Amino acid sequence: MRVGLLGVGRLGATHAATAAALPDVTELRIYDADPERARMVAAPLASAKVAATVDEALDGAYAAIVVTPTDTHAPLIMRCLDSGVATFCEKPIAIGIAETQAIVDHVARTAGRLQIGFQRRFDSGYQRARAAIRAGELGTVYSFLMVSCDRTPPADAYIATSGGQFKDQFIHDFDITRWLLDDEVEQITAIGSARGFPTYEAMNDVGTSAVMMRMKQGTIGLATALRHNEAGYDIHVEIHGGKDTIAIGIDPRTPWRSMEADAPAFASPPYPSFHVRFADAYRAELAHFMRFARGERENPCTAADALEALRIAEAAGRSFRERRSVPLTEIA
Repeated sequence: MRVGLLGVGRLGATHAATAAALPDVTELRIYDADPERARMVAAPLASAKVAATVDEALDGAYAAIVVTPTDTHAPLIMRCLDSGVATFCEKPIAIGIAETQAIVDHVARTAGRLQIGFQRRFDSGYQRARAAIRAGELGTVYSFLMVSCDRTPPADAYIATSGGQFKDQFIHDFDITRWLLDDEVEQITAIGSARGFPTYEAMNDVGTSAVMMRMKQGTIGLATALRHNEAGYDIHVEIHGGKDTIAIGIDPRTPWRSMEADAPAFASPPYPSFHVRFADAYRAELAHFMRFARGERENPCTAADALEALRIAEAAGRSFRERRSVPLTEIA
């Protein structure tokens, strides 16, 4: 199978190595706006070739992996789907609701195959937690806590085009909340601060924030995020039910029942990077995409899922700006 990979920044380079190692990828054509970076990523990969243009990367491709800047996602998805190319795209589809809705509609119109990159759905800890919740092992789920810490803050140039912390960093938390609980967010209350990052404030963004969520079934959740935590990359979750409490991404020696019992000793949190924390999940995600591209598996993460996560992020941003709680019904 020939695969076109567009964009080899930090995550794109990881996806390139993962895709090249998959047994059904016979040729990986890599395009990046920086040709030298593309050559460096392709050099150690036996099946990889550097493409001079997007057209060359997609020529004859059965599938495409899009890891370019966010503002290029939607047009590249359209281009791939119109060519009948199964497409994997990193989150988010777009910064705006209207552009994302247009992709949802286009997927339906073309019967296109589009999987969105929310890798936490493929992490073994999250999968075990979801299974425990569905099996009723926790009883009634009353509350949850999610913590997301980057090790080092992204460059200001990235922040300027990211859509802000609620749409960039929190988008994973919003998606996994829906997936874990099989429930929808009903109301959002968000606060934030640019302490330590005056350049963020100038861009109307924050470096530290907290979001309180009320789910339709009554579960209450709190998610916090910060861009700077030199102790390491830290993603963890607590879920509290009437019968039990479980934890994801926390050292197995905690008193709660951890979903990380099989985590290797070297990978105890916090982690050196997101590549280490979710290495297995990224591999499982792309392996599933290849099977989905061939029609052998269902789509685990649709454009409609991405739209719902973006609606929650939009509500969080509105809550922060207007200093009030925002019901999701306000976000059309």
